[in-house]
Amino acid sequence: MEDRLNRMEDKIDRLSEAVIAMAKMEERMITVFKRMESFDHSYKKFDDRLDDIEKQGIARGQKIAFAERFFWMICTGAVGLAFVYLR
Repeated sequence: MEDRLNRMEDKIDRLSEAVIAMAKMEERMITVFKRMESFDHSYKKFDDRLDDIEKQGIARGQKIAFAERFFWMICTGAVGLAFVYLR
């Protein structure tokens, strides 16, 4: 009877160690999931900022293209006017 109780105590001890190990793994998994959630949030913020920068770049590119066309129109007009006066 004593031997049987000792075996039962050993099994209960092993079960309690297994439960403790599972609890530790669960805590680690929770920590990993929180980190992943944090990385996802940071990535989303970065992606949003990148989208804003791309939109600004497109708008600036259009403004620069318009300014360049305007510059060449003025230069062409000035050269044409110079030829008219030099004639």
